[in-house]
Amino acid sequence: MPTLVLRNVPIELHGRLKSAAAAHHRSMTQEAIVTLSAALGTSAPQARPSAEETLAWLEDEVWSRLNDDPRTSDQIIGYDAHGLPG
Repeated sequence: MPTLVLRNVPIELHGRLKSAAAAHHRSMTQEAIVTLSAALGTSAPQARPSAEETLAWLEDEVWSRLNDDPRTSDQIIGYDAHGLPG
């Protein structure tokens, strides 16, 4: 992939890019690519989800499936009506 080096970036612009990158959980390079792509009307490669986004998605998926299970915890574990493993 080609490399782009920017020199003499105004402090205010650098700060805005840094803030946007932090808000979107991206590196400054990733944020610059997404911003340039949006400004030029091209599609940027999809950024990988952050760890926080991945954990939130997993929690939603796991908990929604646990809550949808109609079985009781004893049925899931395998105990019979007498409390013994079945």
